[in-house]
Order: sequence, then structure tokens, then C-alpha cells
Amino acid sequence: MVSEGLSHIGLDLTGQHHVLCHLSLPNLSLINIHLLCKYVHLVKLELQHNNIEDISCLNHIPHLIYLDVSHNEISNFFQFQPLRYLQVADFSHNQIPDIKDLAGFFCLRKLNLDHNCLSEVSNLVDCSMLTHLSLAYNKITKISNLGNLPLLDLCLRGNQLHCAEGLEKLQKIQVLDLSRNCITSISGIQNLHFLYLINLEKNQIMEIEDLKYVIDLQMLTNLNLLDNPVQKHHNYRLTVIFLHRSLSVLDNKKVTVEEKVSSINMFDPPMDIVGAKDHITNMVLQMAQPQVLYQSTMPTPNTPYPMLVLTGPEGCRKGDLVRRLCQEFSGHFGVGICHTTRPPYTGEKNGVDYHFVSEEEFQNLVLMGKFILTMQYGSHLFGLTRGAIEEVANHGVVCCLHMELEGIFSLKKSCFKPRYILLRPSAIEKFIIYMKNTNRYTKSQIDLAVQRVPLYSKTNEEHPGFFDNVIPSDNYDEAYQTLLEIVKVYMYVEEQMEEAPQEEAKEKVEEKVREEEEKPNEEEVEEEKSIVSDSSLRDFESVEEPATAPVESDSLPGSTVEASSAKDQADFSCQKTLIELASLRKREELAREAIFGKKPGLHSHLFKQHTQNVASAERDQDPGTHTRIRSSEVSHATSPLDVGTSLGGPVEPLDGTLLAQTTEMLKDCDMGPRPESDGHKNREVTKSTSSDTP
Repeated sequence: MVSEGLSHIGLDLTGQHHVLCHLSLPNLSLINIHLLCKYVHLVKLELQHNNIEDISCLNHIPHLIYLDVSHNEISNFFQFQPLRYLQVADFSHNQIPDIKDLAGFFCLRKLNLDHNCLSEVSNLVDCSMLTHLSLAYNKITKISNLGNLPLLDLCLRGNQLHCAEGLEKLQKIQVLDLSRNCITSISGIQNLHFLYLINLEKNQIMEIEDLKYVIDLQMLTNLNLLDNPVQKHHNYRLTVIFLHRSLSVLDNKKVTVEEKVSSINMFDPPMDIVGAKDHITNMVLQMAQPQVLYQSTMPTPNTPYPMLVLTGPEGCRKGDLVRRLCQEFSGHFGVGICHTTRPPYTGEKNGVDYHFVSEEEFQNLVLMGKFILTMQYGSHLFGLTRGAIEEVANHGVVCCLHMELEGIFSLKKSCFKPRYILLRPSAIEKFIIYMKNTNRYTKSQIDLAVQRVPLYSKTNEEHPGFFDNVIPSDNYDEAYQTLLEIVKVYMYVEEQMEEAPQEEAKEKVEEKVREEEEKPNEEEVEEEKSIVSDSSLRDFESVEEPATAPVESDSLPGSTVEASSAKDQADFSCQKTLIELASLRKREELAREAIFGKKPGLHSHLFKQHTQNVASAERDQDPGTHTRIRSSEVSHATSPLDVGTSLGGPVEPLDGTLLAQTTEMLKDCDMGPRPESDGHKNREVTKSTSSDTP
């Protein structure tokens, strides 16, 4: 029977004789193996699935390297002399109650003691080469006595552990299996920086916060939390993926790129994404409200309403600089006041520094579509309403704002094109001292502001051109002087750009005004001619031809350029008659008179004085008629239904007689579908008496 299990011929120690060095005798119900004493040359011995109780005969096999005695009835662990060459030993599925001293097993690398009766781990300190240790399904309640073992793989599956303490010194461990225990805390593994796989399946980990001990494990790529209460948390998977961004496998399922991106966008989205979402939200809510046309909405995208925005970390005095600039140059600049849910600091006034509102009021304003942008800084909300900009725009001055970086990203998504100026502290110690001396900021606020200083610098470096200018904010007076110089440069550039085309534009406007004055008279003459032509044509038809006979447009007397154009377009059955066109032009002229020039326009260019616009509008105004000004300076009404109020003056109602006459003319015209003629070139002319003519 023994001879059948022998295999693998090798050389003995002398190297002169060939011997059989492998013996495998599994599943033979062996009880006594003393016969193996004479096989001193064995290197590998496999005796699994037998009934062996005594393995003392292994003292006579000194060169043994691999030993497998699993699934037997061994109760005395290593009851033989140390085997100095033994590297792999499998004693799983036996009845071993404790671990004897293994000091003499110098070469032992892998030891399997699964499914035994062990209650503690001991006597392994001297195994200086042990890299793989498996103690699964025992009765171990505490991890101890592992010392500084060079373990790479440790399995404690199916024991009675309640915590992971005792693993702190296993600095080289890479694979850790703690599944099927009662673990509620994994404190103790936070310093195991070489771990790449942790199996915590079927434990009692309750909160995602309990996973904080593995956040800093940069090598961790495989984490198993199956059958833990923590899986019931909302967005559990995305949360864990976000906390451990190096994970490639979670709960035995591969982590996809889409999941990683979704987790970042959910819990720590880039500011650009946050700004885009905020802009979309505010636009959707605004579109759900009655639409209005604002003073700050300029005629063309090439002339946006001028704005100046200062940004920087909290405590860089951006608000003070904005207020000082607007006070000294009140004819050019005005402060746009934002809303916030934070309480006012000492010395701050409601409606001057901020509009201080409750969180409920803030959310109501959001739902009403009032905000252009909203952002969260710390635990408070901030927002800029369209009304804040309109309040400044109504005075004809540039709107100046100050806000945090999150607001800048959102404002850049809007239709406004402000000038952005970054205030950046360079002397951090001086910055901290100033914030402390103000007695306004708490320690946490100071720490947050200091932490965000590199964020502003990083944004400026990674997004070239994101800020128009960068000003050091260490010295307040120097920062203000630099701000003034920047403003002067902007003013000089704008003036140079505007002086050249100014005279030419003025001449064009005057020419257009003269044309508009002459145009209505020409239209009246054409209208009279068309009426006479139609009347004579109808009289001619009543005598010479039946009423339904079509008449060629070329035969109409008094044909003009307009009539020739009408002939070219006669193929379309929807062509309007001359009377209809005259009526439409009349109504357009009346609407133009109602809209034109009731209030001087806003800035069409940056830093242009409002007073100059007012004087120019007054010079162009003609008493007794409607005011005429350049179309690029026309003020927009605050509501399409409230033109008179928004334009700053009453608007005369349309002439009722004229409307009645126009209505009668339209009734006389054939507004229904017209019969088709050959080639669609002819138009049917119906009979009409002279009383039909207005």
C-alpha cells in the first residue's frame, strides 16, 4: 500500500543513490503510520482524510518540507522534534486545542490550522519566516501574540472576534480575512499600509463612518462588506467608492469608471460641475415664472451689462474694497447686495452689507426663481438675485459684487460677462493675524479660510484667463490703489474704443430718424393709389367680365416696385394685400412710438457715465412728438405687460378710430384661403363698392 503512494524519484543526501521522495496516502482510514519511520528520505508527505492520532514518527523524517495531515484526529500539535526544513504544514480539520512552541521550525512559511479548537493565538513569535497563517473556524475571541511576524496573508474567518485590535504590528500584511465574526469596529488596521484586500463579510459594521480607519490605506483595492448592516444605507456603494477611490472591487463586484465618476459628482463635484448644476436649476425655476425683460439686459450680446466682481478667501477684505470703490466713485459704480442665511457680523447692517434672511425665506426665493446663482459656504447659503443687479442697473452705473470662488463658477455660466479680480493673500501669517484681530471670525472659520488660499491659487494656475487680474491683499491700501489702476486701464481702453466710431454712429442714427419721419407719408400715398386702383379695377370687371374672372397683376394701373415684388411672390397663396401691409406698417409705427426713448438707456459700454446718457437723450428729444434715441440705448421694460411703468413715463393709448378703421379694412380683405390659378400667378379680386373703401 505504501509503495503505491510513492512517487517522484530524487537523490539522497550523498547524491549517489536515487530514492522516492514523495508519499501520498489519502482517504485510507489510516490509524497507525509508524511504518513510515524507515522512509527517511521523504520530502513531501500527504496523509489527509484518515484517522491518524499519533504523528510522532515524523521525528525520523528530518528532511520533510511539505506536510499535509488535514482531516484527521490529531489533538497534540507538533508532538515531534522540530523539523528544521519544514516549510508548509497543513493541520486543518483536526482537534488541536492550542499551539505548542514552534521555535525550532526555522523555515516554516505556511501554517494552516483551520477547523480546530484553538481559543487564542500563541507561541508563533519565533517563526521568523512565517508569511501565511490561517486560523479559520476556531474559537478565537481576541487577536494577540502575533508580535512582529512577517505575515503577508492572515485568515481569521469564522471566529468570535468583536474588534480588529491586535494587528497593529503586522506592518507587511497584504491580505486580511476577518469575515464571519462579530466585528463592530475595525480600529487597529489603519496603519497597515500594504493591505490590498480586506474581507469583512458577515460582520456587524453599522455605519459608513466606521470605515474611516481604512480611508488612508492607499494600496487597498478589494473590500468586501457583504451582509453587514452598513449596506442598508442610502447610496452606500457610491459613498464607499468615494471614500476609497483606489477600490477596484467592492463586495466581490468590479467598480466601474461610471461609478467612480458618479460618486465624485455626488459627494465632491468639481466647482465647474456645481456651478453648471446651480445655473441650470436657477434657470429652470426662473423660466417657470412670468417672464420679464430687465434693464440690465443689453440690446446685443456684444454689449453686455458691465459688472465688476472681486473674489478671494474669507477675510481678504474684498467687501471693504467694493464698498470703498462704490463710495468714492458713486457716479460710476454701485454695490450689488447678495442674500445670505448667516447671522450678521458685528457692524453689519441688513440691506447694506447683505440681505440677511432665514433658510426658509432663502429656499422660497430659490423656488420663485429669483436667484441668478446660489452657493454654500460652510454651513450657510449665499445667493445673488436678479433684483440686486437691477437695483444698480436702474441707476445707470456698473454693478460691483464680491463673492467666494463657488459663486464665480456659477456666475460664469450666466449671460453676464463681468470683470473678475482675484484678491490673494501671500503672507499667510499676516493674514491669520488680521482675521484674529477683527474678533469677527471663529477658529474654525480662520482655519477654513487658510485652507482655501491654495484653492484660489490652484484655480488661477489651472485655468489661465479665469481671472482678469490678481491683486495681493496683504496690504489693504496698496490693494485698493492697484484696484484703482486696473479700473483706470479699463476706462481708458473703453474710451479709446468708443471715440472713433462715435461720430459715425451718430450720423447713421440721425439719418435713420429722418427716414422714419418720411416713411409714413410715402405709405399713405401708396395706400391711396392701391385703393383707387382696386376700385377702378372692380368697376371695370363689373362691366366687361364675370365677377369671378381673375385679373393679371401686370394689368393693374399704378404698379410700383412693391407691386412688382408682390408679383414675384404671387406663387404663395398666403401673400398679403397692399391694404394689409399698410395696416401692419401703421401698427408697427404706433408700437415703435410707444416704445422708443421714454427713458435714457443704460451703459452700452463699460464705465460710461449715466449722466452723459441722460444729457444725450434730452438733446435728442423733440417736443410734441415721441422721443427718439439710438436703438442701442433703448431701455428695456421690466415687464412686457407694463411698458409704461418700466419706461419711466405714461404711454398714450392707441387711437380707437384708427383701430376701428383698420378692422374694417381687414374685414373687406379676403383673409380666407384663395383659389389656385394657373401657375399660381393670378390673384382673385372680389367685387366691392366704393363704401368699402376706408
